[in-house]
Amino acid sequence: MKNTIKKNELNEIRVSKKNNIFQHIVVLKTNRYKRFQNKEIFIEGIHNIKSAVKYGWKIKNWIYSDKGLSEWGKNFINQNKAELNYSLSEDLLNEISGRTDTSELMAIFEMKEMMVRLSEKPFVIICDRPSKKGNLGSIIRSADAFRCDGIIVTGHSVDIYDPDVIGASMGSYFAVNTQKVDDNDSLLRLFSEWKKQYPDLRIIATTEEGEKSIRASQLNLPIVLLMGNEAEGLSKFFMQNCDYTVKIPMGGEASSLNLACATSIFLYEIFAQRNF
Repeated sequence: MKNTIKKNELNEIRVSKKNNIFQHIVVLKTNRYKRFQNKEIFIEGIHNIKSAVKYGWKIKNWIYSDKGLSEWGKNFINQNKAELNYSLSEDLLNEISGRTDTSELMAIFEMKEMMVRLSEKPFVIICDRPSKKGNLGSIIRSADAFRCDGIIVTGHSVDIYDPDVIGASMGSYFAVNTQKVDDNDSLLRLFSEWKKQYPDLRIIATTEEGEKSIRASQLNLPIVLLMGNEAEGLSKFFMQNCDYTVKIPMGGEASSLNLACATSIFLYEIFAQRNF
């Protein structure tokens, strides 16, 4: 990004107009293509920023109000130096945030490719074409809580680097590797490799009409858990390549659960069978 504005002695550029810096921040927040083109992500919120720093993501720019930072904020950015800092007028900062209570600190981090790495007894979630950012962020949060090795997102889906996905994870985003795999051939190769490494691995599809109930399933084995799209469920490909299907028995009038809620129930049951 080119910039003709001079930085001051604090390595800071003050932004009071909707110039190229402001527009760059906006497109990183709103434009999937630009995020990948620039290899940068926008983050708002202290929990997520602290987590990004903890897990070694490279900070490029701190973004904050031109009215200054709290002592904590000053100390934090001094301890975690960025290439350049942007101090924005209050109205511009509020416009970027979109929150009722604008965060004190926002940031641009260098995008890092995430790869799922398997543990001794692996447990991986595959989300088939998730379409809602909040759902994916919540699933990441639950995956962190219940010690999932990682998440693979397939097909035409929400962007795994979207700020709303990161925000919904409430700090867990950077603790869980979330990998994008676009084509079925790559998934088949992964399944083949994993089954060679872990002969007792089970690929389990979740459906409303599952063959087994969640409590009747042996979930303390190496597991790949398949979760379907919010509206359409799992694709034919996954139904043809799973070992068996599992359901959550329900009462009442509800015929299905929200994707994030259903995933959390499965995650807890797997965690409980492995640990209790």
